[in-house]
Amino acid sequence: MASFDPFPVLTTPRLRLRSIEPGDVERIFRIQSDPEVTRYFGRGPDASIADSERRIATIIAGVREHTSIRWGITLEESGELVGTGGFWRWNKPHRWAEIGYELLPAFWNRGIMTEALRAVLRFGFASMDLHRVEAQIDPENRASARVLERLGFAREGLLRQNWYHDGRYTDTAVYGLLRDDLEAAAT
Repeated sequence: MASFDPFPVLTTPRLRLRSIEPGDVERIFRIQSDPEVTRYFGRGPDASIADSERRIATIIAGVREHTSIRWGITLEESGELVGTGGFWRWNKPHRWAEIGYELLPAFWNRGIMTEALRAVLRFGFASMDLHRVEAQIDPENRASARVLERLGFAREGLLRQNWYHDGRYTDTAVYGLLRDDLEAAAT
């Protein structure tokens, strides 16, 4: 079983994925308060620094309690925190978890999220002993779907009108990735 102590830092050619700390609150707020970032989240953007402080506390508690893990995605060159990504809804007995992620719009369309998530997925399969990873996204979020598809995820279904937000029901597209799928996508 994976150990999150010390926190597992992941590196890629352009990125360093590290723990999210209370000192990151301004950057997390910048990310989570951006309506473009949260457009498809099924919830509104963070309205205050206090919202982001609570979000960070939840992330830290999940790592400490060994129920979830989320990395801050930083640029190797500058150390700038530009997004986050990780696993939640970790179902240990059945060896699967859900993946979630977000990135500042200024860094979209550069392959950053695909690069970061490939490292996160490798960690999940190798160190958390996951067999399966799921992603649930708004089907209108084509950019997120493209990231998942590049990583080898298959769209497995559509949950019709299962989410209510902002006065309307929305659908959820369900994607799945098995351990062997990631390696097949990398070749």
